Amino acid sequence: MYARLKSLETPTDFEFPFAPYTIQQQLMQELFEILENKQIGIFESPTGTGKSLTLTCAALKWLEQHENHVRHEIQERLDEVSRELLHCEKENQGAIDWFSLHAKSHEKRCQLLQLRDMKKLLDEYDQRLAAIKEKKNIAKYSKKITRKREISMHDIDDAEENLYSLDETEADESIDSEGSEASQSYQNVQIFFCSRTHAQLAQVMKEIKRTPYGRRARCLSLASRQQLCVNAQVRKLSNSSMINERCLDLAKESKGSTKITASDGNGCACKKASVSRKSSKGGCPYKTQSLVENLSELAVMNNFDIEDLVQEGERLQTCPYYAARSSVPIAQIVLLPYQLLFNHKSRHQIGINLKGNIIIIDEAHNLLDTIAQMYSCEINLQQLATLQQQMQSYKLRYANKFSSANLLHINQLLFVIKRLIKLLKPSQNPASKTIHRMICTYELMSEGDFFNIDLYQLLQFCERTRLAQKLQGFIKKLEEAPQPKENQFPESSTVDILKRLEKKQQFEGNRKTLESHTLTREVEAPEAKVSQEHKNFITSFPIRFLITFLEALIEKADDGRVLINIEDESSKDFCRQSGFKYILLNPSAHFEDIVKEARAIIVAGGTMQPTFELTEQLFSACPERVKLRFYDHIVSSDAVLPFAITQGPSGKNLCFNYSQRATVEALSDISAILENLCNVVPAGLVCFLPSYDYLDTIYSHLQTSGALERISKRKRVFKESRSSTNKENCSVEELLDRYASSIKVQNNGALLLSVVGGKLSEGLNFTDDLGRGVIVVGLPYPNRQSPEMQERLKYLDSTLGSGSGKEYYENLCMKAVNQCIGRAVRHIGDYACVYLVDVRYANQNIQKKLPQWIARHIQVTTSYGQVQASTVKFFKTKNKN
Repeated sequence: MYARLKSLETPTDFEFPFAPYTIQQQLMQELFEILENKQIGIFESPTGTGKSLTLTCAALKWLEQHENHVRHEIQERLDEVSRELLHCEKENQGAIDWFSLHAKSHEKRCQLLQLRDMKKLLDEYDQRLAAIKEKKNIAKYSKKITRKREISMHDIDDAEENLYSLDETEADESIDSEGSEASQSYQNVQIFFCSRTHAQLAQVMKEIKRTPYGRRARCLSLASRQQLCVNAQVRKLSNSSMINERCLDLAKESKGSTKITASDGNGCACKKASVSRKSSKGGCPYKTQSLVENLSELAVMNNFDIEDLVQEGERLQTCPYYAARSSVPIAQIVLLPYQLLFNHKSRHQIGINLKGNIIIIDEAHNLLDTIAQMYSCEINLQQLATLQQQMQSYKLRYANKFSSANLLHINQLLFVIKRLIKLLKPSQNPASKTIHRMICTYELMSEGDFFNIDLYQLLQFCERTRLAQKLQGFIKKLEEAPQPKENQFPESSTVDILKRLEKKQQFEGNRKTLESHTLTREVEAPEAKVSQEHKNFITSFPIRFLITFLEALIEKADDGRVLINIEDESSKDFCRQSGFKYILLNPSAHFEDIVKEARAIIVAGGTMQPTFELTEQLFSACPERVKLRFYDHIVSSDAVLPFAITQGPSGKNLCFNYSQRATVEALSDISAILENLCNVVPAGLVCFLPSYDYLDTIYSHLQTSGALERISKRKRVFKESRSSTNKENCSVEELLDRYASSIKVQNNGALLLSVVGGKLSEGLNFTDDLGRGVIVVGLPYPNRQSPEMQERLKYLDSTLGSGSGKEYYENLCMKAVNQCIGRAVRHIGDYACVYLVDVRYANQNIQKKLPQWIARHIQVTTSYGQVQASTVKFFKTKNKN
C-alpha cells in the first residue's frame, strides 16, 4: 500500500541481558538482516550457547524498530502525497492539458485515501493498546471482572439439543467472527516462536522476562484445550479430541442450576443466587465474552506462560483457552508448540494468520521427521471391526431421523469400513505368516472398490455434523446405561473376536465369521461378559482413527504411501497387528503454505548440519531466499576432549553393529571401558547406548561379571527405563533428581546408563558436575529393513537423486549422536570429555557429520591406554584451574 523509503540499519545493541559473546552478537546481527530482507535463515548454534535467548532478542529488536519505522513512513508518505496533490490542483487551474493532470490528481487522491485509512487503523490499534496498558491495578481489575461475571450470567439463552442425532452443526462459531473483525483492523507484524514442548516454551518466556523486552513486549503463550481448560467436567476426559468436542458441546448443551457467589468488593460473600443456565453460545460457565476479553488483556500485558494463564483463569473462573485465542491479534510474539503451527486446522481454529509474519522454529534438528510423523496415521483391524459395530448400531437407532443425504453418507462410511476390513483378510497361503505391502493411496481405494466415493465430501459431512463426537456420545451413553433387551443393539462378530482373544483361543474354523463381520444375533448387554480390555478399547472411539486415515487418503498420491500389514490369523494379536498405516514421504506438502505466507522463516537448532535434505525438501521453490549460518561453540578449545575409541582394553577393534554388539568380546570390552572411566572421570558420567534392549543386555552383563559391584564402589549406577517409571518405581524426573543428588548432595560420583533417542538424550542439561563425561556406544542406526524406512529411502533416491536415501539414513544416526554429545557442555565455563566408542567413528565421512567444535579436536586412538592417560591429564589440568 505504500513503498518503503529505506531499509532498517542493523543495530549493534540488542539489549541483551548481559554482554553477548562474539557468536551471539554475530547471530543477532545476521538474524536481523534476514528478517529485514524477508529471507529464510537456517541457523546452527551449539547447544549451550544461549540460542533461544539470542533469537528472541534479535527478533524483538527488529520488530520494535520495524513498528516505529512503519509509523514514521506512513506519516511521511501522508505528508508527501498531500503536498503532491496540492501541487497538482494548482497546476490544474491554468493548465491546457487538464485531462492528464486531472488523472494524475485522481491517482494522488486515491493514494491519500489509502494512507488515511491505514493511519486511522493504526491510530485505533494504538488507542486500544493504550487503553489496555492503563489497566495496571490488577486487584481492582479482578474485582471488576467478578462483578461483570455476576451480571453476564443472566444473559444466557435457553435451548435444548439432541446431542447424538445428526444435524447440521457449525464447528466453532467464533472463528469467522474473529476473522472478519481482524480483516478490518490494523495487522501488525507478529513473531511466532515455536518449539517441541511446553516446557521449552516456558523457558523461553522466562528468558524474555529477564531482558528489557520483558517489560514492554506483548508476549503470549498458546496451547491446546488439553493444557488450558479449567472446566473440571472437560479436563477429566481421556484425550484431546474428546476435550475439544466437549468444549464445543458446552456452548450448546443445557446446563443445570448454577450458584454464584457475589462479592461485596472486600472479598466477603454477601449473597447467593441460583441462576438457571441453559445452552447458548456461552454455555460453558467459564466462557463469557466480557470475562474472556479481560483475561486475554491480562495475559498478553503481563506475559503469562501456560502455568500462569491457567492459574489466573482458575482464580477468575474464566476460560484461559479462549482468552489466549483472543490475545493473538494484539500480541507481538506468540509462543506455541509445533502441533499448533504446522497443522493447518489448528492454525485456523486458533485464528493464527501467518501472512506477512515471522516464523521462528527452535530445536529444529528433526523438523522433517516431526512433520512426517505429525501427518502419518494408522488404523488396525480391531478398530475397524469395532467401528463397524458402532456405526451399524448408530444407524439403526436414528435411521428414522436421518435425511436422505445423511443416510447416504452413513451408508458410504459403512461401505468403506467393510471394504477396508475385507482387504485385511488373513493370508490364504499358510507358508506366509505376515504380509507387508506398500501401495499408493489410489491403489488402496481401487483395491477396496471405493474409488468412486467422494472422500472429500464424506469428510466434510463428518466435520459439518460432528459425527465423531455424536457417535462417541451415543456409544458412551449406551455403555453407561444398558437398555432392555428389545432396545439393545445386536452383537457383531467383533465381540466374538474379542472373546476369543480374552480366552487366548485361536481363530481356527472362524475365518468366514471374521470376513463377514455382519450383525447376526442378539445378546443382552449384562450377559455379554467382555473383559475390561475390550471395554476400554470400545470406548476408545475408533471413528477418529478412520477420519484421520481418510483425510490422509485424499492427499496428493505422490506425497505418501499406505503400508498394509496382514498378520496370520493364528497370531495372538493379529486383529491389532493387522492394519493400515499412512506414511507421509513429502513433508513440504504441509509446509509450503507456511513458506508462501510468512515474511521470513528462521529454522534454528544445535545440530542442523547437514542441511541438504532440509533445503531440498522444504525450500526448493525459493532457494534464493535461503541463507545458511553456522556458529562455533562459546567454550574454549581446551574445554572439551573428544575421543574416537577404536579398540577396547582387550586390544580388539570395537564394532557395535547389530550383529556384533552382543558378543562376549564386545560386552566384556564395554564393561571394562565403563569400569575404567568411572575410576578417572570425576562426578557424573552419562553413557548412551543404541537401544533399550541393548541397555538391558549391558546391565545384565555388568551384574553377572561383577563389574556393577566394582563400579558401585566408586559411582552409584542409575539406569533409564523403557517405561515411564523404572524398577525403582520413580519417574524420569525423580531418576534425574536422585542422580543429581548423588553427585551434589552426597558428594559421590554417579553413572547414568541411558538410550540414544530416549527420554534423557534431548532437552535435558547435564551441566557442570552432572556430565563431566559423555559416552556414546556404537552408531544408533534405525532399522533399515523396516518397510517404512525402505520406502522412504527409495522415495528420496527418486526425488533428490541417487544416494540421497543413504545420506538421509546416516544423517538420522548422526543427528541422534550429536544430540547426546550436546547434553554435557552447557555454558562458557563448562568442560567435559566425550567418548565415541566404535571403530566407525574413525571414518572421515562420519567425523564430518559431527559438530565442528568436536570434529576438529577429536583424537582417534589405536590403544585404549591413550584414552585413560589423556583423561587423567585433562581433569588434573581442570582441577588446577
